[in-house]
Amino acid sequence: MIRPQPAAWFEIIAAVNDARDIIASLAVAGCAEIESIATNQESAAATAPGGRTRPKGRIFERITGWTSDAGKLAACLESAHARAVVHFPDAPEALQAPLILRNPVWIQPFEIFSRLVGMPGRFSADPSGLLVFVAPILFGYMFGDVIQGLVLVVIGLALQRRWPMLRLLVAGGVAATVFGLVFGTAGGIHGAVPTLWVAPLDEPLPVLLVPIAFGGALLTLGLALTGLAAYWRGKLGDWLCRDAGFLALYLGVLFVFLHPAGWGLIAAGLGIHLLGRLWLERRIGALFSSLGELLEKLAQILINTLSFVRVGAFALAHAGLSSALMSMVKAGGDCWAGYVLLLIGGNALIIVIEVLAASIQTTRLVLFEFFTRFFETTGREFRPLPPP
Repeated sequence: MIRPQPAAWFEIIAAVNDARDIIASLAVAGCAEIESIATNQESAAATAPGGRTRPKGRIFERITGWTSDAGKLAACLESAHARAVVHFPDAPEALQAPLILRNPVWIQPFEIFSRLVGMPGRFSADPSGLLVFVAPILFGYMFGDVIQGLVLVVIGLALQRRWPMLRLLVAGGVAATVFGLVFGTAGGIHGAVPTLWVAPLDEPLPVLLVPIAFGGALLTLGLALTGLAAYWRGKLGDWLCRDAGFLALYLGVLFVFLHPAGWGLIAAGLGIHLLGRLWLERRIGALFSSLGELLEKLAQILINTLSFVRVGAFALAHAGLSSALMSMVKAGGDCWAGYVLLLIGGNALIIVIEVLAASIQTTRLVLFEFFTRFFETTGREFRPLPPP
């Protein structure tokens, strides 16, 4: 799990005549965010636009701010041949450092989910790496069709340079192709490829239950990420007293449907939670209030878990649309031209409808069910100077 990294503070002392060129060079490189500060020694100085401080006499300027790459910033000064020096002291305590998500290229498209909510805090987990797997699985399960999935892959690859967000269609299309093999559907035709698991319309119950299990695992992971954030913050002990018991209780409720050992986890979770709150607050009355809060949180997360059934419901809806399309095609008579046109047009319509529906439901589940368990938007995003 990758944490957002704070930008480094820099200070540049430059000749007045070179300051404009330095700012332009940093803007082209995209590695600096300018922020003006005032110190005791410069209280009588005038601050120029762009975070540049001009002491009396206009001999030099002091340019301060944040950088995402200290080496690149130093290289910019060298390439500009400016009369300037740069150093990287500790940032002023009154300023909040902007944060940078340093994800590999194949993860970066999935940062859009977290950016819809805000920038994760310095000690919060960036979930983009997990969403590489979670989002395509949810999308593909609702959109299981081999040919339609391959169409999405082609569209995503063809248009990703013009609209980078469409790179998500590539991952979603691959997942849809895989689930098309799982459900035995290709081009809206059930049984066109060998069914690796079940046909949704023939056995709808397992199709509905599997997403609930997946949702339970995902929400469990979200609760565990709060513990990871507490460890990074240096407050793991508080998390063990406040939230670890709830995690064990939730796991117990999930496992009790599979094995009687789940009752042991439920009892352990209750004990850990109540003893932890008693240890923190040192009063008996805290047990009753904490028990009420625990039951409320448990009811809420169980409702959130059940909401993942919509993934299976949309998989059944997709199968129903495909079945309706095939009924229309068969009713068209023996005209092969009409058969082909109806099949292509119907698949195109299903793709448009299902892309919208599956995308909306995937986004909703990620933002409102998964992120609410651990995601804190307390960070500030690094915003480099725009190029001239």
